[in-house]
Amino acid sequence: MAYMNILICDDVKEEALILENILNESSIKSNSVYFQNGEDVLEYFKKNSSSGGANIDVCFFDIIMPGLNGIELAAKMREVGFNGKIVFLTASKDYGVESYQVKAYFYLLKPVNPQDVYKILNEIKNNESNKDSAGIKIETRNITRFIYFKEISYVEVINKNVFFRLLDGSEVVIFASLSDIMPQLAADGRFAQCHRSFVVNMDAIMQIQGKEIILRCGRKAPISRSYKNFNDQYFTHVFEGDK
Repeated sequence: MAYMNILICDDVKEEALILENILNESSIKSNSVYFQNGEDVLEYFKKNSSSGGANIDVCFFDIIMPGLNGIELAAKMREVGFNGKIVFLTASKDYGVESYQVKAYFYLLKPVNPQDVYKILNEIKNNESNKDSAGIKIETRNITRFIYFKEISYVEVINKNVFFRLLDGSEVVIFASLSDIMPQLAADGRFAQCHRSFVVNMDAIMQIQGKEIILRCGRKAPISRSYKNFNDQYFTHVFEGDK
């Protein structure tokens, strides 16, 4: 990522200029485009994304704006296929849950601290430089496809069909049994079985409530008695991942 392409949407131009100055002073080179309302952002993205002209890596959205607010804009961006990072900027602390629902990367309070912006940009750049390329090749009657493990929220088996439920809400189905794919999933280390019909990506877990797993995509998976050691597996995975 030689340059980071950044989109800013803030109805207060002066605050957007402050952020642009912070970006220009960062050690990471970036190109930025600025809009004052969400409607223009959507028009720009829809018009240019098919030709690659809207190849945006990071969006900085003010939350409180007239018309579409930042949360609503982010939701519509996800609907039209934007998979980049979204960072919210606001003077209010009341939107944490909503920002999470649209897969926000970060949530910054105004006035923006330059060091926080630099940290975010560096994290994004480092993540892009060390992309996780592990995955699984699956075949159906019509297609052969490679699915990155990082794309998978969980795997579910229903009537001899294996459903790969992906983080973006889509799914891929193959005719197979769990035993056909479990060796590859288990070897990766981030997957664990919580039920005879469910295998979850532990990196995709938001929280565990009793006998139920709440995933970051909003879906849920059960923990059966036969897999009562699942919680231990999960916390071991989290602990080791933080080292």
